[in-house]
Amino acid sequence: MKSTAVSYILSLTTAFIAWGYPSIAGGSRTSVLRSRDETIKAFEERFIDTVQYEHSNKTVKLVGYKKIIMTPDAVTDLEDSISQRPDEWAGFTSAFYDSREKTLRVYFPVEGALLYHYGKLIEASSLGEFPHEMIGSNCAVVGRYQTNEVTGIPWNKIKDGIIYLDRPSLPVRQYGNIYVYDLGWREGGHDHYHGKRDESDDGEEKKGGSCKQNHGGKVCSQVYNINHGRCGRDFKDCIDYNGWPHKNCKDHSDKWAFPGSDCYEAVARGHCWSEIPDPG
Repeated sequence: MKSTAVSYILSLTTAFIAWGYPSIAGGSRTSVLRSRDETIKAFEERFIDTVQYEHSNKTVKLVGYKKIIMTPDAVTDLEDSISQRPDEWAGFTSAFYDSREKTLRVYFPVEGALLYHYGKLIEASSLGEFPHEMIGSNCAVVGRYQTNEVTGIPWNKIKDGIIYLDRPSLPVRQYGNIYVYDLGWREGGHDHYHGKRDESDDGEEKKGGSCKQNHGGKVCSQVYNINHGRCGRDFKDCIDYNGWPHKNCKDHSDKWAFPGSDCYEAVARGHCWSEIPDPG
């Protein structure tokens, strides 16, 4: 973001649109939640300042996050890695581990987001920004355009070249002109299905979960040229995670290693936010 972004953002009143604190007798849980919320707020402000926006600091910008749902083993592995390598973990400016929820949040610019501006759809840039200083609507993200790189998945609603969200996503927080969206969750395993598979086509392009289906039958490494080259890969199925901490290439399953992986980077760049779990 431009060099004056932090001072500009902090000069504005931070509006918490859907934050809220529960009223709990004794107040101890409330204090814990408030402390957690302040930690998240501080992280989001730091993340916003890492984005190299192209328009002025006064224009509307959209930031989203996905919650990665982990198995108990993955949670243990991540917590151990964070504890053992805190300086390395601090380098992941897009990743926030919510120890209360036991989920990993990945933040990103909401690339190509569509929302209504005075009754007409307008599209955000690859950095999730608009040239407008205000939006003539409630800033609900309705979806994104279908492209060669983002084709959608069988359980998306796709009409007239638009991949629609199940329901428009309203911002959950606002920092001046910057809106933050909770864009749902995704599984943290290698196979991102949640329920039924598409039995009508058992070809290779249908294997590997929603991430592969959403990119026209290819994994994100191929589509976006993201490949750390740490281990040899087989792209026939959804790839295993090749991120942090670095794996033993002879046994790719010895660590979860989602942060910093090809898949993580694709999410963190805003390429995958319209993917949703199979409702079946």
